[in-house]
Amino acid sequence: MHYFNRADVEQTLSIPLAIELSQTAFALQSQGKVVQSVRSIIPAPDGRLMGTMPAYISEGKYSGFGLKSVLVNFNPHQGSASHEGCILLFDEQTNGHMVAVDAGSVTELRTAAASAWATHLLAPQHATHLAILGTGLQARKHLLAMLAVRPIQQVTIWGRDQTNVDQFATWCAKHPALNITVAATPAEAVSDADIICTVTAARAPLLQLGDLPQSCHINAIGASAIGFQELDPAIYGAVEHYVDSRESCWNASQCLQQAQEKGYLPADHVSPEIGELGGHLLENRPERTLFKSVGLAVQDLVFAREVMNKNQ
Repeated sequence: MHYFNRADVEQTLSIPLAIELSQTAFALQSQGKVVQSVRSIIPAPDGRLMGTMPAYISEGKYSGFGLKSVLVNFNPHQGSASHEGCILLFDEQTNGHMVAVDAGSVTELRTAAASAWATHLLAPQHATHLAILGTGLQARKHLLAMLAVRPIQQVTIWGRDQTNVDQFATWCAKHPALNITVAATPAEAVSDADIICTVTAARAPLLQLGDLPQSCHINAIGASAIGFQELDPAIYGAVEHYVDSRESCWNASQCLQQAQEKGYLPADHVSPEIGELGGHLLENRPERTLFKSVGLAVQDLVFAREVMNKNQ
């Protein structure tokens, strides 16, 4: 077995390349060229989860079988990965040998790159103010990814732990062209934001509909399993939203489920997938847009195979 570690992944996949790979993965998803099941989760009493995500890509340079298995810790030590595990690739493209790729680094990068691709398609073209709710590794990756697709000048951050907030603010200050501010509340953080990224492990809504500015784009990323929730369900009734996968999001997003249960979304509502836009910018953009992502195995396989292909 050949193993590609975190350093291999980070040296191989730049953020611009990761955004291109996200476009590819979402196109494969929406074109029906992927067979994948919803994430299987085994919870532990201490709050950690083990997630397993198998998939098969039927054609193209990323075709083949793969399996991602990760241990998810929602309260990691500062700077450590919340996702630890590996992505296994095994079929004819691996020359008869099983290949393993570090899952933590792939998850961090593909999640932020997915948000960046959605932001490219959905957000105001001249968005300059970014709000980030959350202070972990995903917050850092999302800042870098947003800088790749929009001319960000101001960044407002919020987090529940002041030490983590201070450390994140110090890290953000490495970008001297950015004006970094710290908000006391989530509502304050987003009040004037053009782009909002929620990357937390919140179990109750952080944002209410009344907190949102008149025009904005939201990347709702953190609540990717039942029991977690970042947004009030009413928000879904007041935005045009897109998902990475209808099946996966409606299976794993408690907020989406409650939005329908409470009547904010009609019973027959069909959430459009980001891949269905075909890479075209959203026309006649509404004032508020939202991208809901829970993460897909097809993303993991595309990223892992790119690492494998570039290092053969």
